Amino acid sequence: MNFPDKLDELLNISNDSNIKLINNTIEKINVESTDDDVNTDYKYARENFYNIIERGHDAINELMQEAKDSGNARMYEVLGQLIKTVGEQSQNLVNVHKQIKDINQEVKNTPSKVTNALFVGSTAELQKMLKDKD
Repeated sequence: MNFPDKLDELLNISNDSNIKLINNTIEKINVESTDDDVNTDYKYARENFYNIIERGHDAINELMQEAKDSGNARMYEVLGQLIKTVGEQSQNLVNVHKQIKDINQEVKNTPSKVTNALFVGSTAELQKMLKDKD
């Protein structure tokens, strides 16, 4: 037994990285994501993108009015950057849809049962086994 293992044993700590200490007791953390987690995260991300886009539209309208009133070139430059940023956030919203679709498709395409034939041995043993089979 090496030093870290001895230390874990003395301190009554598991080597599992998915544990946490609560009130001097060790509890296992559930780190697997479920469909509910994915859906919740998707809804949260989607809502955030909508909020960012809406606030961007409001800022564009206000900044456009200020730029028209003042004729300041810097305001038009900032307005152009803001329009570009809002467009990028719209694209990010579409990308979230694509990523969720890919995640859901990946879950559906996973095989339920995998059977692999594996031979461990030398080539000579494999040939002998095949000859005996015939």
